[in-house]
Amino acid sequence: MQKKRLLKTVCLTILCCLAWPRATYADNEWSVAYEVVAKGNYAADYDSGNLGFLYSTGIDARKVFVGERSNIATANVQLDVWCTDNQIMPAPIFEKDHDCEGVARNLSLNFHVSGDGRFNVMVGHTELPFGLEVPVTTSKSLRSLLTPRDLALKVDWGVGINGTVSGISYATLLSRGSGLEYRDRNSPWAFSGRIGTAFNRQRLLPNAGFGLSFFKGDVLLGNGNLSPRKRIALDGSAYLGRFGFLGQLSAGETGSNDAWNGLVELNWSNVDESRIGYVQIKAFNEERERKWQRDIKLTLGWRFGYVEGFTWGLQYSRQFRSFASDDDQDFLEFQLKYRWE
Repeated sequence: MQKKRLLKTVCLTILCCLAWPRATYADNEWSVAYEVVAKGNYAADYDSGNLGFLYSTGIDARKVFVGERSNIATANVQLDVWCTDNQIMPAPIFEKDHDCEGVARNLSLNFHVSGDGRFNVMVGHTELPFGLEVPVTTSKSLRSLLTPRDLALKVDWGVGINGTVSGISYATLLSRGSGLEYRDRNSPWAFSGRIGTAFNRQRLLPNAGFGLSFFKGDVLLGNGNLSPRKRIALDGSAYLGRFGFLGQLSAGETGSNDAWNGLVELNWSNVDESRIGYVQIKAFNEERERKWQRDIKLTLGWRFGYVEGFTWGLQYSRQFRSFASDDDQDFLEFQLKYRWE
């Protein structure tokens, strides 16, 4: 019942904005793009060494509703169909090794309450405001700044406030705590937020600056269990010519276990970011039964974008140790994406 009420609220809110008298938002049309993505992954030392694929297609639409004196709201709609084929560790929304599911990556309305960007109210499905992760950075790309052992969530259903004041942005989100799908089993919840340097969301690399984030909640995992989590994180980015340095450090608790996680990236890009090379190290640390366990991963990647609309990438990762195994694991991923507007 709660799920149906939320979906009805979101849909009715969007319909109300669309039905607003045309004079209030002038001739501002929807900006719509379409994407087709094929991504493959191969784990050389994972069981028998499987080659798996993830195919996706969908729309990326955006509209700013303009009033007589200021903007009223911004709608962001990203709807996809994902199909998995023998993937290694597929998303929990898939029930079989060969399966297709509809996904709402982003379905939100950001109401411009103050009219000048200082205070907005957002409702819908969106990325959590935590750390370096921003939508344009990892939208269907191999390169990711996500540290999944921190939150176990990337997107969620919720309501929050956000804005930018003198180059400093802030955002908070009170959300369901169930991720891609709205599920209320065991009453999950999450509260997250970030304050720091404003991101340019049209770039693949974040602006130079810093940020402070927090997270607290009971996260609903794919197996149906709740995972209580607390985190506080500091992130930063700096550039020297065409080279960039990104870092993020978080600390907190997962259940009753102390945890700290870190990410460091050194990257190079050309002027228009059509070519990006990067080296990443991700370290996850959790104290279990009075003993610290670690998961360390090194990643080398390259993104190409020579032809208009087409981007392709290649990424190699070595997991030196993990919570589940002391053996090293090697992963190879590749991707081809076409986007037209």
